Amino acid sequence: MELFRWLMSKSFLPHEYCYRLNPSLIGLHFWSDLLIGISYVAISLTLVYLVRRGRRDIPFHWMFLAFGTFIIACGCTHFLEVWTLTNPVYWLSGIVKSLTAAASIFTACALPPLVPKTLGLVRSAKLSDERQSELEATNAALQTEIAERRRAEEQVRELAKDLDERVRRRTAELAAANDALAEFAAIVNHSRDAILSWDLQGLVGSWNPAAEEIFGYSREEMLGRDVSILIPPSRREEFARVLEALRKSENLQPFETNQLTKDARMIDVHVTVSPLKDSRGAIRGACVIGRDITDAKRAEEQMRQTQKLESLGIIAGGVAHDFNNLLVGILGNASMALDSLPPADPNKPLMEQIVQSSEDAAHLTRQLLAYAGKGRFLSQKLDLSDTVRKIAVLIQTSIPRNVTLHMGLSAHLPPVEADPAQLQQVAMNLIINAAEAIGDDAGEVHVTTAVQAIGLEQIRRRHAADEIEPGNYVSLEVRDSGCGMDETTIARIFDPFFTTKFTGRGLGLSAVLGIVRSHRGALSVSSEPGKGSTFQVLFPSAPGLAEVQGVSQPAEELRGSGLVLVVDDEEVVRATARAALARFGYTVLTACDGQEGVEAFRRNRQEIGLILLDMTMPVMSGTEALRRMRDIRPDVRVIVSSGFDEQEATRRFAVDGISGFIQKPYTARSLAKAVKKALMDRIG
Repeated sequence: MELFRWLMSKSFLPHEYCYRLNPSLIGLHFWSDLLIGISYVAISLTLVYLVRRGRRDIPFHWMFLAFGTFIIACGCTHFLEVWTLTNPVYWLSGIVKSLTAAASIFTACALPPLVPKTLGLVRSAKLSDERQSELEATNAALQTEIAERRRAEEQVRELAKDLDERVRRRTAELAAANDALAEFAAIVNHSRDAILSWDLQGLVGSWNPAAEEIFGYSREEMLGRDVSILIPPSRREEFARVLEALRKSENLQPFETNQLTKDARMIDVHVTVSPLKDSRGAIRGACVIGRDITDAKRAEEQMRQTQKLESLGIIAGGVAHDFNNLLVGILGNASMALDSLPPADPNKPLMEQIVQSSEDAAHLTRQLLAYAGKGRFLSQKLDLSDTVRKIAVLIQTSIPRNVTLHMGLSAHLPPVEADPAQLQQVAMNLIINAAEAIGDDAGEVHVTTAVQAIGLEQIRRRHAADEIEPGNYVSLEVRDSGCGMDETTIARIFDPFFTTKFTGRGLGLSAVLGIVRSHRGALSVSSEPGKGSTFQVLFPSAPGLAEVQGVSQPAEELRGSGLVLVVDDEEVVRATARAALARFGYTVLTACDGQEGVEAFRRNRQEIGLILLDMTMPVMSGTEALRRMRDIRPDVRVIVSSGFDEQEATRRFAVDGISGFIQKPYTARSLAKAVKKALMDRIG
């Protein structure tokens, strides 16, 4: 307390007295010292706050505290100067000033050593500023780079988006291409046409399953192999022209050719050749599409033959009706005249010649009918070997002596249902043709018969698809060592009126073909120039046993009695039939058409014992006339007469039934025999 009283002692005069109580001077010192003190305190507080907030980051922060202490001490001295204006506490003022002096001395002493460090800080700050500038420049460059990178990234994103779109489109295109390739591969693999490729040297590069099936070679066998293995010698020049045209980039039109299979079969092929090009447009090979048209060609040939048959059938029908009706008059009257002549009559040879010529004319008509498939007359179960054997002597006398005939006829063949005369005609024509093909040099003709089981594969190779059906057949094969034939000749040998001989009508083989087809059989030919020819005929085998042939019958008494009605639209036929039957004891009524015949039968139905009825007539046909006659009297005996065959007559009259059939033209004796047989069957 004593110290406090000492410090606060007021035994001195206040400063205001020193200023002579001048208010202005007092005010000046008062406000000056007060504001300086407040400022010092504010500066000190600011330094204290600065040190407290940034002590860790501010270097020499203790110096800031010391400087703040010095400043606040200075501020205190100024506050005391204000206080001592009116309160003379000069001891306190002096002590505060001494403390301020001490703080000033400390600060003054401590500050100089800090000058280098401060300068270092300044330099560091300057360097920091430079680094900051560099950093700012770097940052600006970095910002520019970032902006450019962002633009680049945006471009990359756009490019990536575009690339994704392109990839998507390309993927879709590739998927579509893959689908197209898969579809194309499926088409190639499932195509029924052979699809293959080969290079300009003819080496195979691809081979589809259809090619394997058509040609018989597997894919492994053909890849890298020369395609010429499929080309027959006769087509090698054609193949060379195709290769040359391909190398010259010439257009190749589709064409038909022959090619060889693995088992050496010759097949007909429709070929389309298209060039294969590389990426530069250069031709590197060919794509070939081959279609097996063998069956189609055979079917076409079959159709052509069928059309010929149909055309000739129309002609043959007219010939059978008109020409045979004329032959009835000639042959019937000539035969009656011949029978009436005594053996020593000088006119007998002339009449015999007329009869023979008439029969030759009838035979020519039958050949036309046979070609048209309408010549099957008397169907019997025959042994083919026995049928050929019976005409062997006749054949031997009909062929040249330089030809040796070898018969290899199998025994115990199953029978065939056929007309014996027509079967003999087939054998005669084939054997005589074979002998004539040998010419003047010595040669051989081999005739063999056998049983064959024919399957689908054999039918496909040698016959049209609809010609015959699989099953058991009896074959007749005639092979010669003659001159042979080329393909052009083989294609025409069955045409009517085509012949390679100087003489002849050209109906022999055409008649053979017609006979074979009318018996549901087939005929095939194989031949090469200079290597002879082989004709093979197939007849379907029939169940049961063959009928015994060749048993001679005793001479028949052909005379009879009764009323016979002859119905025919040709006057010459009616007159000939009336004269022939009258000669053998019959009474004859005639009618010119079916309607007149029905009326005549109605008037004489009890007296008429038999009707000789023409099959084809105007006004009323034979079938309609027979139907009405059956209504009048069901048990009447009817013999049908026609230029067509018995099979056709049986088909047309199947419902009503007939007692017999006689083929026009006929002799008086054959007519009398047919009438008596029909009447005797009735009695029996």
